[in-house]
Amino acid sequence: MKKYGFYLIIMLVALCVETSCSDDSDDQLNKWMVANQVALNAVKASPEYKELRSNGNEGSIYYKVLTKGEGRDSIYYTSTVTCYYKGWFVAEYPEYSIENGTVFDRKLFDDGSAGSFAVGSGVINGWKTALQNMVKGDKWEVWIPYQLAYGREGRSSTRGYSIPGYSTLVFEIEVVTVDGK
Repeated sequence: MKKYGFYLIIMLVALCVETSCSDDSDDQLNKWMVANQVALNAVKASPEYKELRSNGNEGSIYYKVLTKGEGRDSIYYTSTVTCYYKGWFVAEYPEYSIENGTVFDRKLFDDGSAGSFAVGSGVINGWKTALQNMVKGDKWEVWIPYQLAYGREGRSSTRGYSIPGYSTLVFEIEVVTVDGK
C-alpha cells in the first residue's frame, strides 16, 4: 500500500510541474500575441502607413513607401522578382531569445546578394500582396500580420531564428528586377 502511495505522490508532483511549466509557456505565448497585436494596431492607426487588402481577402498588410521606383512593369502572380530585404520582429519572446527589432532574415546590397522569388509560390501571402502592388525600384516598409505570414504555427528556420506563431513581421523590401508576366 505504501508503495502505491509513493507512486501516486510522484505522479501528482510530476503533473503539477508539467502544469506549471505549461502555464508559463502559455503566459509567454499570450504576451507575445498581445505585444504583436499592439505593435500592429499602432501602425494601423498611423497616417504614415497605407492598407492593402490581400487578393484572397485573408487580411491586410500595412506599408509606407520609402523610395518610389521608376519601373513601369507590373509585378504579377506569375512574375519572378529579385529583391533586397530585411525582416525583423516587433516584440520580445524570451523563450525564443527574440528581442524587439531582432532581424531574422536579410539579403541586402551590403551583404552582396539579393533574393530571387517566384511571386506565386516562393513567398508568404503578405509578400505576394506587397509585391503585386510594387514596381522595380520601389522600396517599402511592410507590416504583415500573422494571418498573412506564418500563421498560428510559425515556422522553423535554418538561418538561426524560428518564427513563432502569431508573429507580426516587418520587412523592408526593395524590388531590384522583375522578370516574366
